[in-house]
Amino acid sequence: MTAWTRRHCLCVEVRNLDYDEAAAALKIKADWLRDHIGQLPHQKFGRNAAVFCMCDLRLIQAMQTVMPPEAAELVDGPAPKPADTPEPATSAVPAYAALRPSQGRRREPAGV
Repeated sequence: MTAWTRRHCLCVEVRNLDYDEAAAALKIKADWLRDHIGQLPHQKFGRNAAVFCMCDLRLIQAMQTVMPPEAAELVDGPAPKPADTPEPATSAVPAYAALRPSQGRRREPAGV
């Protein structure tokens, strides 16, 4: 089992939100959080229901953000143009079809 740290959490004062409070903060339905809890950052203490801090909610929001290419260009600038691909270099190694088996050694007659 991997020990996870909460490196993403920058909360000075941790305020754990339950499903309903987290859903209200994200303006979504609490059922969506319950249905997707396995893929979302959260805290779990024993058999208690999952809780979320504001940093968890920021990550959930980032995970669900859709960025169309036009918007990404406005944020990141134009996409770099692909460099022209050079011709494949010819190798000094002959092609597989041109390979021939090496000459075997002559066997010495038995009893020599």
